[in-house]
Amino acid sequence: MVKVLVHVHVYYIKAWFRIEKILQNIVAEKSVEVKILTTVSSDVSDLDIYTIEKSRVKGMSLIRMPNNGYDIQPFFFLLQSVDLEDYNYIIKLHTKRVQHGIDVFFNGRFISRVLWSKFLINAIAGSTGLFKKNLERMQLDQSIGMIGSCYLLSAVSSSDEEEKKMICNYVHKLNAENVTGSKYIAGTMFMVRSDILKPLIDSALVYEEFERSESGKLGGTKAHAIERILGVLVSLHNKRICGFDKSWWNDFVTGPFAHVLRRFTFDKRITSNGRLLIRIFRIPVYNAKYPKK
Repeated sequence: MVKVLVHVHVYYIKAWFRIEKILQNIVAEKSVEVKILTTVSSDVSDLDIYTIEKSRVKGMSLIRMPNNGYDIQPFFFLLQSVDLEDYNYIIKLHTKRVQHGIDVFFNGRFISRVLWSKFLINAIAGSTGLFKKNLERMQLDQSIGMIGSCYLLSAVSSSDEEEKKMICNYVHKLNAENVTGSKYIAGTMFMVRSDILKPLIDSALVYEEFERSESGKLGGTKAHAIERILGVLVSLHNKRICGFDKSWWNDFVTGPFAHVLRRFTFDKRITSNGRLLIRIFRIPVYNAKYPKK
């Protein structure tokens, strides 16, 4: 029987119910034996933790952790706690922040923060049938090392100088200097062959200490550098990252016409002088100094 280990990290409790549905799709597959480890940020209230426990999915254990390294340090904790040889595949999920009204131009497409989160989790197990197909793809095609959203698959690079230095340092620790053309899943949710993660343990990289997570920070941290390194690991094993969620509808909603329509009906942005501007049908309804977090 195929053995799957699922890691879920919870920080944004409002996103838990979508994650719960994905977990139900995974455990519904009878051909796999699933173990689920849920880590919860120490910043999450006891009441919210009770919400998670109430909706406990079969085979799930829960651990509370310091709010460091976003979803990466909890994932590294998981890798320290298990024997990767006991599992065929590892699935990594987390409660990504959802911001309404904000589009990000990525890979030539306009992807809203709402769609970003949906694409990440749905590409893995948006339905029981899709999860089963992803399993079959991994089993039949040994060249596939990781599966995630094709819309969030990007080249390993960074515009942040400090982050670049960290990436180079981690590449050196992994003896991966000769690896080229690596890609990664922007958002760090994926299904991966367990043996691909073994170099993290062999190099002791899983014991890296991370800085405290800062809400809204988009780069320049160890966690963001490791996000890209996870893609390098796939290339290190001479395998590739694939996404099977491409569709005409996803193409449409991330295209320029849908972007213009969204901006016309509801436009929320931070202006160049640091103000939060909200417009509905191009009419300003809110304009105030944006509070720094």
